[in-house]
Amino acid sequence: MTDHSEIKAAPSPTVAQPEDYFQLLKPRVMSLVVFTAITGLVAAPGDINPFLAAIAVLCIAVGAGAAGALNMALEGETDA
Repeated sequence: MTDHSEIKAAPSPTVAQPEDYFQLLKPRVMSLVVFTAITGLVAAPGDINPFLAAIAVLCIAVGAGAAGALNMALEGETDA
């Protein structure tokens, strides 16, 4: 006879929503980095092409978001 009281069901997979991925990027921290980048572009001497400035800010935002996601992945247990 087998004792079935010890058999545990596998955890059901969860479905991530788009806002979950957005929160993974740490948007509050990312907004501070983007604000600093825009301030640097405005305060810098000389002119810059607006298209290049927008691409630069977008790349900085993606880099900051990736750093936030990597930080959450590496330090998830410590931050909890």
